[in-house]
Amino acid sequence: MALRSVFVAVNTDHQHEPPLSVKFPVSSSVEEVKSALMAAANLAPIKNSTAKVVLKLYNKQGALVPIGPHLAPNTVDSPYELQIKISNLPDKTQLAEAVKAASAALADVSQVKKELANIEKLVKKKENGPQQSGDPTTKLAIQRASSLPMDTIEEELRQAIPASFFKPEILEHMKHPTFDIWQWNDNELVALLQVMMDSLGLIEAFSIDTERLRRFLLCVKYTYNENPFHNFRHCFCVTQMMYAIIHVTGIHSRMTTLEKLTLIISTIGHDLDHPGMNNAYQVNANTEYAIIYNDVSPLENHHAAVTFALIKQKPMNFLSNLTDSQFKELRKNVIGCILATDMGKHGEILAKFKSYTDNFSFDDANHRQLLWQMIMKCADISNEVRPRHISEPWVDNLLEEFFNQSDKEKAEGLPTAPFMDREKVTKGSAQVGFIGFVMIPLFELVSKILPNTEEPLIRPIRSAHEYYKSLLEQEQAKAAAAKK
Repeated sequence: MALRSVFVAVNTDHQHEPPLSVKFPVSSSVEEVKSALMAAANLAPIKNSTAKVVLKLYNKQGALVPIGPHLAPNTVDSPYELQIKISNLPDKTQLAEAVKAASAALADVSQVKKELANIEKLVKKKENGPQQSGDPTTKLAIQRASSLPMDTIEEELRQAIPASFFKPEILEHMKHPTFDIWQWNDNELVALLQVMMDSLGLIEAFSIDTERLRRFLLCVKYTYNENPFHNFRHCFCVTQMMYAIIHVTGIHSRMTTLEKLTLIISTIGHDLDHPGMNNAYQVNANTEYAIIYNDVSPLENHHAAVTFALIKQKPMNFLSNLTDSQFKELRKNVIGCILATDMGKHGEILAKFKSYTDNFSFDDANHRQLLWQMIMKCADISNEVRPRHISEPWVDNLLEEFFNQSDKEKAEGLPTAPFMDREKVTKGSAQVGFIGFVMIPLFELVSKILPNTEEPLIRPIRSAHEYYKSLLEQEQAKAAAAKK
């Protein structure tokens, strides 16, 4: 049996240990590799269902590395850093009591907070910042866009990574779905976003001020919240997959520069300021997003609003050289692309696109715009197009985010979705259904218009479907054995 050996320095609650040698079969699953890491750290498997163990692995450059059998070999002098966090999840009664206590505390200080907020509004008026509007929709987005650590962003801007940092083969690899997004840190991802825009000819075509562009991209990085799944790295994944799709299919040759600009801004901004709780939670909890947007795609509307709230600020307005008509068209289509990512509208959008496929015409503006929305949707849920060692960690991240929401909904007495309930769903069951009923039909439908999709895009999805079917069978067999 072939073994792989890596060196790992364990960091548990900020206590660093000397590097350890961890060995595992190259045929191991992600969970088996995690078990090997836990064993090396003298951490026994946690059987208590209320205990939560989070493993995160970083390389020498500080970039997050997906845990799995494809870990690159290293040396004792440059070990991976393994961070382990263990916490006990409170039971339902404890959660309910905590929420009740927090609500009472917030009620006590609400008046003080209001007074402080009013004072802050008076003394914190940013030069070149956007003007406050009476429109509550605009106000919510602008508040988020105006709350960024600008001193930090300006310092990072001065130390910006140049395009020359990346070898030509890396830039070429970005045009393919197999690009490994885990080997880069966040500031390198920011630089690669700018590289993609430059490669598409957008900087030259629209006389884009590169300093404003880089500042905008850094602001985007900080506007994405540190959610397990809906974070800045997910933003990069979606943007890079869109970039790969338009290249492997060759469709970029039929796009105008304004359409390319529309699509890349849409992917960059499509989940900006995502709170980690989906639309169902926003509506059921009657949150500020649901109230402002009248329960209609509240998050997607917010993502689009925050995107343009950032662009509206003069230091970040890299679109200032567009004509009024260009900006108007771009804004309309960016909003359309971001709203198309609401899975609540998934069936409606697919049905409309299906009605276009028999007589699709690139001369029809409505047909073209819907195609860009379909590419956007494909990129947004495209993880299983990537090799398994790149895609599978995203499944764990998504389930973690789902479980967090479901736990919160139970504590607050709100409706829950079975596919987000840690007591009802497994990795295998979640993926088999999603890939079979959502991903494959979506990609097969768009393949009726986009050429060359089978080998680079659809075949990997089918392969992932078979893998998770096998995993589901293993999970079911294990569950059956446990009942005996």
